[in-house]
Amino acid sequence: MQNRFYLPPNFFIRRARAKDKWKIKKLLLTWNDGVNILPINIYWLGLIILCLLFLFIHVIVFVALIGMYLLYEVQVRDYSGFWVIDYNGAAVGCAELRVCNKYSVVFNLCIKKIYRHQKLGSCMVEHLINEAKKPIYLSCDRELIPFYTRFGFATIHAENLPRELPIVLGLTQSLSIVPMVLV
Repeated sequence: MQNRFYLPPNFFIRRARAKDKWKIKKLLLTWNDGVNILPINIYWLGLIILCLLFLFIHVIVFVALIGMYLLYEVQVRDYSGFWVIDYNGAAVGCAELRVCNKYSVVFNLCIKKIYRHQKLGSCMVEHLINEAKKPIYLSCDRELIPFYTRFGFATIHAENLPRELPIVLGLTQSLSIVPMVLV
């Protein structure tokens, strides 16, 4: 595929390294600074956690769950499928490309708010298309369909996806998430 978009000076796309893990996590958690991405207010979440700490049995369960999560993050979770847009040593964008036997899946395309509208997301999508094994699938919110169709992605019915992909893509009864495939 001929690249139509080019990164501005001092920006480049590279494969994520182990030390990028926490930068990627922060990017994914803060990609939409103006919107609370958690379904519950942070204050209430803190209050609930404090109440749980007073109940001994809940404290044990809570600590065990946190320990398992941290073990997963530190030992098991693999960030080698991520690509990072680097700007002077800072990760300003990322995306995950999972290459499977018969297809690839794009996840978590995320650009920091202050770096949007500079074609960084477009450059990342083109890069992932060049790196991926065909066919390439993704899921996105309905308002992002025009963005992805510029690269040749088309919506697809969940029944036409490979058997395991609806779950992997997070497709539920929610009508706002749409599966797409590169045609």
